[in-house]
Amino acid sequence: MSETDTVLKEIGKRVELVRRHLEFKQKDFAQALDISSANLSEIEAGVSKPRFELLYGLSLKFNVNLIYLLHGKGEMFLTDKVAVIEDEYAELVQKLKRYPEHKNWFNEFLDYFNDSLMMRYAMMSYFYTYKTQNDELIKRDIQLNRGENK
Repeated sequence: MSETDTVLKEIGKRVELVRRHLEFKQKDFAQALDISSANLSEIEAGVSKPRFELLYGLSLKFNVNLIYLLHGKGEMFLTDKVAVIEDEYAELVQKLKRYPEHKNWFNEFLDYFNDSLMMRYAMMSYFYTYKTQNDELIKRDIQLNRGENK
């Protein structure tokens, strides 16, 4: 058995575990995911590779953690973590609203950050390097901006 066959069998088993946890019969689960029962059966058996549509459907419709599904790590479902991420996102939006004069720049930055792996890597590398080299100066600037005169 090749490594690919082993991986497909593991993913298939996790798809089956998700289905059973949700208490679906194969036919009903396949219908909910808009795939054929035969396709779902082949995926669960590790014979067929799950297509994007199945993965997307599991994530979108049932809040399945794709890291769990593909790699067997983490929780099966994301329910609580999604709420935390949404709260963090709302907090970030509120912070960005403090600077309306920079709205267009933030939007452009976020578009690039979201769409380009290269941009994410470059920006995070720059941030880490700058923060590491100027940590005390940045902390002092934050104190001054908050009105703390320490």
